[in-house]
Amino acid sequence: MFKNILRFLQVKKCRKAEKVPDSILFLLLWITNNCNLKCKMCDQWKTCTPHPSGELPTEEWYSVIDSAEKMHTMVISLTGGEIFLRPDVFRILEYIRKKGIACHICTNGTTLNESVISKLADSKPNSISISLDSYRADIHNELRGTNCFDTVINGIRLLKKIIPDIKTGINYLICRKNFRDMDRMITFAEKLGVDQIKFAPIHTNLQHRNKPLQTFEDLLFTKEDIPALEIEIKKLIHASSHSKLQTISATFAKGIPAMYDGQRKKFPCYAGYISCSINPLGMVSPCIDMTGTESVREKLLEDIWHSASFQQLRNKVNTCSQNCWDTTNTELNIRCSTQGLISEFGQILKDIRFYLK
Repeated sequence: MFKNILRFLQVKKCRKAEKVPDSILFLLLWITNNCNLKCKMCDQWKTCTPHPSGELPTEEWYSVIDSAEKMHTMVISLTGGEIFLRPDVFRILEYIRKKGIACHICTNGTTLNESVISKLADSKPNSISISLDSYRADIHNELRGTNCFDTVINGIRLLKKIIPDIKTGINYLICRKNFRDMDRMITFAEKLGVDQIKFAPIHTNLQHRNKPLQTFEDLLFTKEDIPALEIEIKKLIHASSHSKLQTISATFAKGIPAMYDGQRKKFPCYAGYISCSINPLGMVSPCIDMTGTESVREKLLEDIWHSASFQQLRNKVNTCSQNCWDTTNTELNIRCSTQGLISEFGQILKDIRFYLK
């Protein structure tokens, strides 16, 4: 832990000086484009056709994980698509744990049957987050494009039964369809027995940057919605303060309405300094909102991290004007700021317990 604190301080120093850190503390591996849902806020299901070069095979992901070990990575997060559609996902998980790196996985929850969960018990990830956008089946099913609410709920319960010690979270996407239910979702999550619930506002960039605006239909907030959203955020913060669940920071929650009226607070972005992302084809970028220029198919991750081309992407991060307010980069940015280190210290300790223990 002491070494990780020193590496974190080095990252802060490097970000200020716009120099390359020696470590990649957080690594996002987007291991597949395949998905079995048709979510309204996402076009991932429309882009599942095979790419000519194919997704990275198992051995190439092993090479990435070897590099992560050399680069002192604290946490690797696996996401997709739906990661359990990759037959080798458990081998990848086991390899991460073999290297002594904490592993977090994201899933839509529809594949959490007894067979999958039993394999998870053997591969031992530290934590898992499951998409659940309402305590009401009709809203969740509408947003996810299929009748999957009961399957997800049963999967969460089965997961807690078979692997009671795995840290389990819920990812709740905030949109016009469900923002009035956030505080009640806290109570619902507690009854499910999970450890965490993260609330993230709907985005038109990040992984969804290529989705045409008109296809978001009535999910996006307008300026007329801001007063009502502010009221619901206050109710969410109040409910969270009386819950034992690990959740978003108060700083992040208060900044959600401002995302839609251009008044959000700008924190220095640490993408490309404390973290980076690798897509299914092996392209490396500071975050999932940028297109990488080099692939781990041709270069080792550590060589890309220190390359001139990746530094050019960091320079774009330093001047980026995208309206991001997500629970990955933004929460990291808040915690990396001096203000965030002080005001959210309790949240940082909860994050450590969730992702690293």
